[in-house]
Parts: sequence; structure tokens; C-alpha cells
Amino acid sequence: MTRDRVTGQVCPIGRARRTTAAGGPTRLRSVLHYFFTGLLVAMCVLIAWFAGYVVYKLYEVQR
Repeated sequence: MTRDRVTGQVCPIGRARRTTAAGGPTRLRSVLHYFFTGLLVAMCVLIAWFAGYVVYKLYEVQR
């Protein structure tokens, strides 16, 4: 068991929080996580829109 560097509490899993006073690597991971999650959501919306547009155009041609 390891102690958390910030709170001093025991981490039963053995992963103590690794941060510095300015946020350090944990803040960078958090920012990257939100950036790539937002990018993933944006791509899902774009793909869904494009699929709907293609279906719309296919039915429009049949009329």
C-alpha cells in the first residue's frame, strides 16, 4: 500500500496520486482526455450527419 502524496491517505490499490504543485502530468492527462473525448464526440456527430445526408440524397434521387 502506498500513501497519497496530496492527502496522505492510504491508497489500497497501490497507485498514489502523482501531482506537483502546478498540476503537473495529471492536469495534462485530464486536458488531453477531454480534448480527445470531445474530438470523438464531434466525429460521431459528423459521421451520423453524413450518413443521414447520404440516405436523404439516395431517396431524393428515386423520386
